Amino acid sequence: MAKLNHIHLKCKDPNKTAQWYIDNLGAKLLERFNIGAAPAVRIELEGTRINISSAAPGETLPPGSAKPHLGLEHFGLEVTDLAAALARLEKAGAKVLEPMRDGRGGGKIAFIQAPDNVRIEMMQPGR
Repeated sequence: MAKLNHIHLKCKDPNKTAQWYIDNLGAKLLERFNIGAAPAVRIELEGTRINISSAAPGETLPPGSAKPHLGLEHFGLEVTDLAAALARLEKAGAKVLEPMRDGRGGGKIAFIQAPDNVRIEMMQPGR
């Protein structure tokens, strides 16, 4: 049996990216550290740790993609009021990739583009 330990995002500016998750999604700063020589930030979002680091020295990263793709395609975040969350995120500069629509079980879903072209599914559960 396994359980989720963390999500790791790579980006150009870990502090700026972490701050976006803190300001817009309510994440909490846990620590700033290094992974080898690469600066990193650890945040927590509702019990899930997210490590955010830059490229290691000598490591070249291809650009990210908020479009559907192979590999880790997106992660999902649950909110109680999706319309309000989307309005707040758009005001903060997030790009809505797929507008709110009906999801499974009477819920609602939408997709946004977070910093560094990360694709996030925002979901409101059915009642």
